[in-house]
Amino acid sequence: MKGRAIGAGLAGGLLAGALVGAVEAMASWAHGHGAGELPALAWAMIAYGGFGALGGIGAGVVAAVLGTDGFGLALAGILAGLGFVVGRFRVIRDVFLEQAPHGGLAMAVQAAALLATVAVAVTIWWRLRGADARRAFITRPLVAAGLVAVLAAAWTAASGSLAPPPAPAPATTAAAPPANAPNVVLIVADTLRADHLGCYGYASAHTPVIDALAAESVRFANAFSQASWTRPSIATILTGQYPSSHGAIHKADALPDRIDTLAEVLARAGYRTAGLADNVNVSPAFNFGQGFGEYFYLAPDFFFWANEPAAQLTLYNGLRLVHERFLSRTMDVHNYYQPADVVSGKAVSWLASVDGTRPFFLFLHYMDAHDPYFVHPFNGEGYARVAMPNPPPEMADKLRTLYDGGIGYFDQHLGAVLAELKRRGLYDSTMVIVTADHGEEFHEHGGWWHGTTLYDEQTHVPLIVKPMRGGAPHVVDGLATSLDIAPSILAAAGIPVPGEMPGHPLPLVPGVGIPRERVFSEEDFEGNVLSAVRTKDWKYMTANQDNPRGLPPEALFDLGQDPKEMTNVASKDAAQLETMRAAHGRTVLEAREHAGAGASANMDDVTLKRLKALGYVGDK
Repeated sequence: MKGRAIGAGLAGGLLAGALVGAVEAMASWAHGHGAGELPALAWAMIAYGGFGALGGIGAGVVAAVLGTDGFGLALAGILAGLGFVVGRFRVIRDVFLEQAPHGGLAMAVQAAALLATVAVAVTIWWRLRGADARRAFITRPLVAAGLVAVLAAAWTAASGSLAPPPAPAPATTAAAPPANAPNVVLIVADTLRADHLGCYGYASAHTPVIDALAAESVRFANAFSQASWTRPSIATILTGQYPSSHGAIHKADALPDRIDTLAEVLARAGYRTAGLADNVNVSPAFNFGQGFGEYFYLAPDFFFWANEPAAQLTLYNGLRLVHERFLSRTMDVHNYYQPADVVSGKAVSWLASVDGTRPFFLFLHYMDAHDPYFVHPFNGEGYARVAMPNPPPEMADKLRTLYDGGIGYFDQHLGAVLAELKRRGLYDSTMVIVTADHGEEFHEHGGWWHGTTLYDEQTHVPLIVKPMRGGAPHVVDGLATSLDIAPSILAAAGIPVPGEMPGHPLPLVPGVGIPRERVFSEEDFEGNVLSAVRTKDWKYMTANQDNPRGLPPEALFDLGQDPKEMTNVASKDAAQLETMRAAHGRTVLEAREHAGAGASANMDDVTLKRLKALGYVGDK
């Protein structure tokens, strides 16, 4: 009898887990998926089913001790318990955008949800009383396992015919390319701080390739990104729009179809367009292939035999966290991203297909400066954010050294792409741009990694532009932004810049161009809703109340006296504070000028109050 209860508990837990996994896989897929992507049903049913089976064995043991049904207890308990955990995870991540509600009302809502879950569990258990005694077919472990296996296999077989790899959207060519239009290679190094390159004055740099390129190019000494994490920042680079306008701001946001991307504009003008993406945040799953004739996502080798849709599920994230924090002795870079040798190898292969009949636009994205920080040459040692979200301060020098090693590895393999351009006689006719989406923090302001502040270490990025057929190399000391890259490419190609792109074509010729007075960055990431406006001499930042990072609602920095942004003088210089508030308000409106419906709903309270006080926004 006891053995029957435990076996029935295993069957009930397995079926409950598989059902929860299937529901989450479908919900995750419905919430947002890329072209040709299907739900991770097979992985979810097997992985969640196995997890549920373990819990079901425990429930079976309890049932055997209490002399009750193992199947009903396990099915009800696992279905309700696992369903509650998964549901809470999805709501916080997808509905509240990781800004978990707090306070009395939030606690009451969660308590009510928990009580409702318990009530459902008790109801299911009550209705299933006697299932073990009846020896219902489905209460047998082998039958339950066979059912899950058959369903998973059937889905796997069907998905092969349901979702063949989608062909890239055809790039509509409306006209012959402009005469003497340059080829364009846009290189984005994820997480690369400007001040860790030799050409930006870093004494410990290992970047001879980038430094040599900068020596024959235009280098912008004061370029800043529009966000400090990947998706909104690269979306800005590829659209020429602020995050508030293009809308790819949160973890669940895709790049909207309504946005006219740089690739689309170039394709209509006769360019061949291709991209290599090395981060899921800019993969086709989030519509970043929009407008490219060819777009390749170099996916990592996921843990636990998962794929991209499976990696979005609650159980995968939990298992990965446990694996990396407690079980992993060595780390393989391919589990996180494809290293620079792979990206450059793919780029070199693609360049072999260039026939010279029309100019090309090639977007290359590298991840080697991003965490995990690996020892180079790779030996299995690495340090990842997921495993150590808040390292001790004394590790700063070690992590910074490993970070530099990743930059050096990227630099080494970037050289292969530039060498191939030269070997094929394409270098002189190609505009080469090297930049980054954001920087990285090494405890300068008490934190780590990126995405949670807008201090310069997270927003000051390199920007190096080699125009077609050279030109006078020089350094531009004025302000520049990632927003300016797309209009600069179009201007160099002789293509009109769309009015939806508010950036300025970069001054590639000394003395030519409009000096930029200020730059603006914004963020809504993991509960931190931030914005900042910066001039050469001052910086003003806002943050939402009770933000997880603990940033003040307002901060003002005198960059001439305090370039590292250590002293908030908001309470000491009222006149300058009002001047920067006004600049901030004007830029906020500019950033939202082309936003889609509902974009203003994401405006933080501090910004909204400032705009009302300045008269830019009226009361409704």
